Amino acid sequence: MSVPADETVGDLPVRDVGLTLAGIGGLQESSTTQNVKARQAVSRISREELEDRFLRLRDENILLKQHANKQEEKIKRMATKLIRLVNDKKRSEQVGGGPKRLGQAVELEEMIEHLQERVRELEKQNESLRSKLISTKQQLQIQGHRPCPYSYVQSRINTGLKKVSEAAGMPEHTKKGMRFQDLEVRSPNLVLPRYGQSLLEDPRAEIRNLETVIESQRERIEELEHAREILVSQLRRKEKEIEESVLRLKEQETTSQRLNIRDNVEMIKVHKQLVEKSNALSAMEGKFLQLQENQRNLKTSHDALIAKGDELNLQLKEERLKCLHLEKELQSVTISNRRTEELQERINDLEKEKELLKENYDKLYNSVFSMTHEQQWILKEQQLKLQIAKLETAIKSDLADKNEILDKIKVERDQKEKLMQENKDLQLCYLEHKQQLDELKNHIKFLTKESDIDVAELSEALLLIKVQKQQTNGDLMFLEKVEDDNHKDLEHSMRELQLTHAETVQELEKTRNMLIVQHKINKDYQTEVEAVTQKMESLQKDYELKLEQYVHLLDIRAARIRKLEAQLKDIVYGTKPHKSRPEILPGDPVDEFDETLHLERGENLFEIHISKVIFSSGAMHSFGDQEPATFCTYAFYDFELQTTPVVYGRTPSYDFTSQYLVQADDCFLHYIQRNSITLEVHHAYGTDYETVAACQLKFHEILENNGKIYSTANLIGIKGNIQNYGTVEYWIRLRVPMDQAISLYKERSKALGYITSNFREREEPPPQQILRTAQVSTSTDGNLNELHITIKCCNSLQSRKKHLQPNPYVVYKFFDFADHDTPIIPSSNNPQIDDHMCFQVPMNADLDRYLKSESLTFYVFDDGETEEGAYVGKASVPLISLAHDRSISG
Repeated sequence: MSVPADETVGDLPVRDVGLTLAGIGGLQESSTTQNVKARQAVSRISREELEDRFLRLRDENILLKQHANKQEEKIKRMATKLIRLVNDKKRSEQVGGGPKRLGQAVELEEMIEHLQERVRELEKQNESLRSKLISTKQQLQIQGHRPCPYSYVQSRINTGLKKVSEAAGMPEHTKKGMRFQDLEVRSPNLVLPRYGQSLLEDPRAEIRNLETVIESQRERIEELEHAREILVSQLRRKEKEIEESVLRLKEQETTSQRLNIRDNVEMIKVHKQLVEKSNALSAMEGKFLQLQENQRNLKTSHDALIAKGDELNLQLKEERLKCLHLEKELQSVTISNRRTEELQERINDLEKEKELLKENYDKLYNSVFSMTHEQQWILKEQQLKLQIAKLETAIKSDLADKNEILDKIKVERDQKEKLMQENKDLQLCYLEHKQQLDELKNHIKFLTKESDIDVAELSEALLLIKVQKQQTNGDLMFLEKVEDDNHKDLEHSMRELQLTHAETVQELEKTRNMLIVQHKINKDYQTEVEAVTQKMESLQKDYELKLEQYVHLLDIRAARIRKLEAQLKDIVYGTKPHKSRPEILPGDPVDEFDETLHLERGENLFEIHISKVIFSSGAMHSFGDQEPATFCTYAFYDFELQTTPVVYGRTPSYDFTSQYLVQADDCFLHYIQRNSITLEVHHAYGTDYETVAACQLKFHEILENNGKIYSTANLIGIKGNIQNYGTVEYWIRLRVPMDQAISLYKERSKALGYITSNFREREEPPPQQILRTAQVSTSTDGNLNELHITIKCCNSLQSRKKHLQPNPYVVYKFFDFADHDTPIIPSSNNPQIDDHMCFQVPMNADLDRYLKSESLTFYVFDDGETEEGAYVGKASVPLISLAHDRSISG
């Protein structure tokens, strides 16, 4: 291998071949394995060409390896991108998001990778430039330490080269043919350079070239540093953007993963609940079969007990009838005993009166014995007979009237006995239903205590009337006896008068005086008799009035008893719940009881679900948007306002359920029965909204439909001329069934209604002081008047559904006023409404024409009826009597 003649050739930078052990070992193996021809071929090639070929192959190998590594990295990146794209696509299909975000994420990732590759390339270029800079510095240092050909001759000027003593410190193997940072250190045994001016000029020129190269390299380095700073700032900015986008993507991924985890957890929970429910269902089926068997056994025993109870009831009825018959006989015996005692007392009184009359007659006879003029006595006798005949006719007429009165009393007594018999029969029915009719007995006892009517007093009054009649009959018999005695005594006196005619003349003056006195006495007796008869007539009228009052009170009592019976039957039998299966739609949710829900005693979970809203074409036209954003709000009971999510579309499906933990007492049930809530629909645009429609959601049907309502309501527009905004579908339910509590509430509310109506009837003044049903009263203003309309009650109402009682209310329209409707009475065939309304009417020709030509129509509707226009009853009342200033009642 030839050595270059110019010594500066060795100072040029040469590629480091990199003599390593592996390379030497490879050459040794190749030398041993190759044949002689190959050695000869190699020996023909120069060393420089071999080195060039080796270096070229090595560079190609390195480039191929780098290219292969780059390709592998690209393949890995593409594989990860493909996997990520597939996962994102699956996730987006499951979640329902659009592909725009997915494409943006892929573009960001590609941009990040491209920038990272640029950064790596720039770092490699920077490292290569740094290595070149270091190599140039080392070359300059080595050139500065170039050895002198004559080491023993010292230089006279400072050339910047190290002396022999400084170079002696280096080991020998570093001086002889050693490469140091791609520069070969020449040994002193090489060809010596030229001396003189050429020796100095060449290094100086080389130094100048190197300085220019260094300056250019420094400028290049500065430019690269500046570009590097710009790229670093751009890289940091991109990194920040990439980090933000990565954070967003991570958040989206975490939210999607959380949703998937939640869905999976819910699915696991639902699966567990399904397994538990299936196990519980199988256990419940077994229990149900056992309960069915027990029910059959109980039914047989119950039928046997009912048969025995019927037999015992028949025996009890027979015994009670016997007891009642014996009680009647006992009462009749006691009454007859009383009558006999009274008659005996009356006989004693009559005997006493008879003795007194005999004494008076003896005195009168003794006074008349001295009478002389027989003709006067005969005339007197005729006059007395005429008076007696008149009295007899008057007494007969009085007897006929008394007989009629007695017949009426007998009829009333028979009616009273019938009423008593009916009352006893009712008491028998009450005894058969003791447990159910204790309250009725208390009411009857209360009524009997409250009224002053007593059967014993009534019987005593009737006995007094009979005794009075017997007295009058006894007086008549006494007069007849007196008449017979008078005839006998007159005949005897005529015989004696013929004998004692002479003696009577003397005593004529005395008898005249006596007759005058007797006449006065007779007048006094006559006046007393007239007073007694008038008194008897007045007493008879009083007794008749009292009897009529007693009969009227008995009628009132019987009517009140019948009314209380009807009310009790309505309360006991009318409010029994009818188990009707509600209509369940296919899309309705399945009732699944949440086992994790813990409720205290008396608590319940009330749920309101807003399913969807269907807007009408007029509403969509008013929105001015094909996909309007809407939401709903409502407030229930004393809880806070609830808001549904904002949904887009013509038929937005909200699927929003609000749950309320309530205390299921009478106050809450009264709120459900009487009140409703307002659902408002709002149109959202931007951050603001506008209320466009509203409707009423009623709850009273939940008390009839086993704690569930599946219904729709019509939305009414608030602004503009659009009334029909569409319909809203919703369902309401009580999570825990409470049929028994609802039925008890109905019974209590109905009983309270009846009790209040009864108390009102008791507290009302007499009929003549009550304001009539429809009455016109003159007001202070002459042109206005007040018309009062009162609706008291309805009787014998029948619902269109045979198995249910109606929930009635009355609607009517008077004159040009708005329709008036009464409160709803729940579950009653005989509702006590007691609704009063006052109308201020002008006194003009229109009102007069309306009253004379029209009639007021009352419509009775059933609140539980779903068919429009169907009413339970109707009544028309002519108003012409009001035009003549007369009230109307009926």
